[in-house]
Amino acid sequence: MNTYFINLDRATERAAFMAKQFAQAGISNPNRFSAIDASKGLGKTGYTPHKWGPYWTLRKSEIAVFESHRALWKKICASGKPGAIFEDDVFLSRTAGDILARFASQNCDFTMVKLDALREEIRLGGEQVLCGENVRPIMQVVPSAAAYVLSPKAAQDLLIRTECYCDHVDDTLTKPLQGYRAMQLMQAIAVQGMFADISGRQGVPSSIFGSERTTARPTQEAYDRGPASYRILKELRRTARKTSRRLFSDNALVRKGGYIGIVPLAEDLPSYK
Repeated sequence: MNTYFINLDRATERAAFMAKQFAQAGISNPNRFSAIDASKGLGKTGYTPHKWGPYWTLRKSEIAVFESHRALWKKICASGKPGAIFEDDVFLSRTAGDILARFASQNCDFTMVKLDALREEIRLGGEQVLCGENVRPIMQVVPSAAAYVLSPKAAQDLLIRTECYCDHVDDTLTKPLQGYRAMQLMQAIAVQGMFADISGRQGVPSSIFGSERTTARPTQEAYDRGPASYRILKELRRTARKTSRRLFSDNALVRKGGYIGIVPLAEDLPSYK
């Protein structure tokens, strides 16, 4: 399986940090992808604002993150082989290399498997065994696209679906859709530094504590949340979704063997903060 990590050219500390994480995890020859830098211009993108979708607009840094992931989807699609994609601020379990090897086996049929987690309650379907690992279907959009494996067919589907977009890449990757099986590894083997308790850990760059998309200078820009009618409609949809979950769908999900809670981390990862 080809393994990629997304890294800005100016974020050299993060690149060195990831090299150590991959080595400890038994992942050899990871491919560094030079991340699209919003401060240097975005070029041609599929970004299409003002379409009454999940967001009215995106910040330039969010578009750059999306386009960086999308460029790797193209590589995975063209290769005809599954690929693993990591952002450059994740702690990796020492078991990660063995687990990726199992997902790379020829008899392992998957679409997308999310390898990381954060300390947030999420909704997942009934437990399954995939490639020898316990996984659950993702039943809602989940923040963070820091670590995942993707099949070539899923990469192709994502590319078609995002020819025009105005959404966050993590929402796009985890959104439940017919014909797209997004799964969550039930013992996450990666966690982003901003979500981890790294007190007492030596040699961790300070840049790992935060997100490039929110701390880098290019992200400090005006953000258009849309006209009042759009914001009201979005809030009504959010309220209806929460009410439906509380009154109906959450109970039904649990009765069918689903899971509502926080995904546990591998024992050798730093705990959630």
